[in-house]
Amino acid sequence: MPANDGSATPGTQHAAVRDAVLRWIVQGTLHPGDVLPLDVVVARTGASADTARHALRELCELGVAHADGSGVVIAHPTASNMAETDEIRHILEDVAVRRFVQQATDTQVAALGRAVDAVGEVAAQPDPALDQLVRARDWFFVLMLRTAGLATRDLLRNLRSHAGLVMSLAVAGPGRPGEVVEELRAIHEALAARDADAAIAACDRHRTNSTDAGLKQLGNAP
Repeated sequence: MPANDGSATPGTQHAAVRDAVLRWIVQGTLHPGDVLPLDVVVARTGASADTARHALRELCELGVAHADGSGVVIAHPTASNMAETDEIRHILEDVAVRRFVQQATDTQVAALGRAVDAVGEVAAQPDPALDQLVRARDWFFVLMLRTAGLATRDLLRNLRSHAGLVMSLAVAGPGRPGEVVEELRAIHEALAARDADAAIAACDRHRTNSTDAGLKQLGNAP
């Protein structure tokens, strides 16, 4: 069905176009390094040029693609450059976890638990929307980083500039949404117990599994 059939609000229209592009990547009809012109998005989705342009801009903000004229180029992550990003994430999460354990209030711990529950609610849907899963997962880490006193906006933007496509596809695939919920729940339980080492180990498991899942969706699994 066209993205602008009149049954959706402008906000949901551009979200539908954005998700369509992500599905093309997952399905293999769009590949890393491919150029995706604006007029092709309009033709394939039936969206207006403004709606398609908004969707492409969001994909760039997510690190899924890079601007190229009026269209975009799909990002081309590899196992090698993901290893570098994972090392940065490990250092970042190590600092965040230790600060969280030291200074988080019970209210902040409970808020992080609700963030896990929110991911679970999305994952439990019959066909969970990829963008909803990504945003719910990201909110969990935003809360963890903010509680640790880290500047989340710049940190996440920097990570997405290097690994946005893999980070977005890391929640895709059969059974993966449920696995993400369990991985985040393990992180939360360790943080709630004020066990920094266990929380760091849980973060490492989630990060490794996410990188493997994202690269698998792209056909680049090591």
